[in-house]
Amino acid sequence: MTAQPSIKYYRVYFGIITVVGLCLLIGVTANLWTYFNTGADRATALNLPPNLPESHVPSVEWLPDDEPIGRKMEDFTRQEIVKDYIRGWYQQHLSYMTGETKGLKEYFTPSALPKMQNPIKELTNKGFELHQTDLEHHIELHFYSADGQIVSFTDRQVRLKKRLYQKETHQKIYSTEVVTDYEVVMLLDDGYWRIKNLVRKQPTPFAQDTLQADKSKMVQVKGKRFYVANKPFVPKGVNYYPQKTPWTSFWSKFNAQVISKDFALVQSLGFNTVRVFVNFHDFNKGNVPGEQVEKLRQLLDMAQKHQLKVIVTLFDFLGDYRLLNFSATDRQLETLLITFRTHPAIMAWDVKNEPDLDYKYHDTADVQEWLQWVLKRARSYDPNHLLTIGWAYPENAEMLSKDLDFVSFHSYKSPEELARGIDGLQKKVNTKPVVLEEFGLSTYRGIWAPFGKNEEDQAIYFAQVREVLRQKGDIPSVVWALYDFVDVPAEVVGKMPWNRYPQKNFGVLNTAGKPKKGLTVLVK
Repeated sequence: MTAQPSIKYYRVYFGIITVVGLCLLIGVTANLWTYFNTGADRATALNLPPNLPESHVPSVEWLPDDEPIGRKMEDFTRQEIVKDYIRGWYQQHLSYMTGETKGLKEYFTPSALPKMQNPIKELTNKGFELHQTDLEHHIELHFYSADGQIVSFTDRQVRLKKRLYQKETHQKIYSTEVVTDYEVVMLLDDGYWRIKNLVRKQPTPFAQDTLQADKSKMVQVKGKRFYVANKPFVPKGVNYYPQKTPWTSFWSKFNAQVISKDFALVQSLGFNTVRVFVNFHDFNKGNVPGEQVEKLRQLLDMAQKHQLKVIVTLFDFLGDYRLLNFSATDRQLETLLITFRTHPAIMAWDVKNEPDLDYKYHDTADVQEWLQWVLKRARSYDPNHLLTIGWAYPENAEMLSKDLDFVSFHSYKSPEELARGIDGLQKKVNTKPVVLEEFGLSTYRGIWAPFGKNEEDQAIYFAQVREVLRQKGDIPSVVWALYDFVDVPAEVVGKMPWNRYPQKNFGVLNTAGKPKKGLTVLVK
């Protein structure tokens, strides 16, 4: 008979195990505490798939499920499947861009992993770098296993944007957009849905929602003129920010009472159009909060109340034209345009303010590709309102004009240079309306601009601009701006006072809200 261990032995044994366990626990806890407090990612420390960046928000739609699919799909499970599936797509994009494939193992099963890694390695070995992003997914569920471990579905009309570069020189070889279907199988593994099968197929169409609107109260273009309810409409406008909260403080300090009072004033002064700006970051990029949508709704409703048409300029302060940021711009565009596609106060969507200024910092072809793509998407979300682009210079305004309803440009140059710019533009674009969307003259004269202009100079300038516009075919105009501002944020023109002080004084109303001499020239 084998001797049994004594009770004392057990106590010693479990005592040793307890001490060792506590030491290990303390050590692991201490390491994690140190790791997290150095700014490290908790997902990495715990071997979890990372959260998606806020810039990657492709559209995901569940189409009607097949019948029968097996077990009924829970809403929570749908959310988890989408989350892990889109993470897998995002990791593909990173792997193609960097040539590093290790991260794919978190999103694909071991059997599927080589099928994903091999094309990436082959492309990298040939000296290429692929930048891509996914923009749309439309998921049709076919099967959900009884044990909740397997799903199969077709991802229809997956929309991908791609740019291929020569890696060493970073020279772009081509840029394209692809629409395709994928047959997908995913397995629940270690608490996460991983892709077991991803097979590309020819795309098949499906029914999509459309909304026909009554355009009788909306601005329309016929030939080179604007009309509302079949009557000629000549935009006579002013660029608008509240006097005390311009630019980056407009939406964060939104005050409906101030705006309503200002719009009533704009109407009483004789203007019929206002141009406003939607800050891409203030509207939280691709995840637009409901309260921001409501602010824009209030603004449009107030404009309608005061019989004003609104040019809504989108994506202000956007300066990222990489493919990985496309989905964020697409979600903001979709949210706003679908929400307001029947609102009668909107004259037009201006899809970007002065994008030609971005040519200095970004590849010109990338900027134009983004613009062309946004215009196409905008037309699909809102077929009712006009589209334009607010170019900084008339010499650039011919670009993409075939995709626009009217051509807009800005000019702060002399009336003579304005006239030459219009002549050059009208030779290239002679079938669509042209709008001078920004012009103006600062009335600041002081220590930072001792030879600056005054109100008399501004009035003369306005009269000369009006005459040029009359001679060139009664071109509509939108002056910069309603008010002299109390302050201008440093991020707009920098901190230097010789830049900021002149920028404060472009208004047709002074800081006390009183009309300057040039106002009568504009509204007579």
